[in-house]
Amino acid sequence: MAVVYFKRHKMQIDLLKFDRLHAPRESFFCFIPWSDKVLGQHALAKWDSFRLEIDANVFPCLGDRDGCRQLMRDISLRANFVPEATWLAMVYPEGKPDVPVGTIQGLRLNAIEGAIQNVGVVPQFRGMGLGSELIQRALQGFREIGCTKVNLEVTIHNTGAIRLYESIGFRYVKTVFKVGNVSVNS
Repeated sequence: MAVVYFKRHKMQIDLLKFDRLHAPRESFFCFIPWSDKVLGQHALAKWDSFRLEIDANVFPCLGDRDGCRQLMRDISLRANFVPEATWLAMVYPEGKPDVPVGTIQGLRLNAIEGAIQNVGVVPQFRGMGLGSELIQRALQGFREIGCTKVNLEVTIHNTGAIRLYESIGFRYVKTVFKVGNVSVNS
């Protein structure tokens, strides 16, 4: 294993200057607010979203199904967990059981700041507005609890996510580095 530093952008949105939060729109996705009953579905959506992505190198638990379950458990048990900013997206294909296809979680950093954790959309459902809808719902949840600013971090090579965040109103704040381990073939 080699130690690698992953460059990430910290981005932020000012909810006081942001008035584009919208009412949920109709779609074939079902959006489920946080409850302990859907922890396993959040974990599955997270794993299916990140397991083949660079973020699984940055955060190895994202590449492991059990690691995603433990991460969801850890996030949901934190004192600063924000259930109002935590959503699950599901689809109900005809003749099949419900399928988790997106997840987002929120944490409160202080009295006015929130942080989005792990916006995940399963690859075959990207580009359908799902990520935007999850973020909108999370931002509304942060607003409901009195946050005026919301932060997130994104690996700089994840250009699709960066474009999405910028289109919603997030702006670059600073660059941060995260240490990760990567397998090296001899």
